[in-house]
Amino acid sequence: KMAENIKMKNIEEQYNKLKGRYNLPKFEDLDNEFEISTIENEKFLLREIINKLMGRIDFFSKILEEVLQPDTSLLSSMHETRYFAEKEKEDIYELYKKLMIISRESLEVSLKTDEKEEALFINKVFNEWKDLKNELLKFANKIKESWKMESDIKEELNYLG
Repeated sequence: KMAENIKMKNIEEQYNKLKGRYNLPKFEDLDNEFEISTIENEKFLLREIINKLMGRIDFFSKILEEVLQPDTSLLSSMHETRYFAEKEKEDIYELYKKLMIISRESLEVSLKTDEKEEALFINKVFNEWKDLKNELLKFANKIKESWKMESDIKEELNYLG
C-alpha cells in the first residue's frame, strides 16, 4: 500500500511538471476520468496517459460498434440493436465517428513521439470528453433499459438464428 502511494506521488509529481509546461488539466480531474494514478512507469508519462485515454475510448467504440454492426454470434448485440430506431442508430454512428477520429489521431501522435504533440492531444481529448461522456451515458442508459423490456425468449432465439 505504501509503495503504491509513493508510486502515485511520483506519477503526480512528474505530471505536475508537464502540466506547468503544457497547460494540462488538473491531475485529479484526469485521474478521475481515466485512472492515470494507476500508471506503473512515469518514464514516458504522456504516452502512458494517452494509452489510458485510448483504453477508455476504444472500450466505448466497441460497444457502439456492436449496436451498429451486430455480431450475430453475440446474443447481447443482437438483443440490443433491436431497441434502437434508425434515427438513434444515425446518432450513435455520429458518436462512433467522433471516437474513431480520436482513435486515429492517437495513431498519428504515437508515431510522432513528440511531447508537445502528446500534450496537445491529451488536452483535446480531455476537453471533448465531457460532451462525449454525456452522449455515452444516454446510450448506456438505453442499452440497459433494453434488457428490462419484455421479450419472448422464443422470439429472441428465433430472431438470432
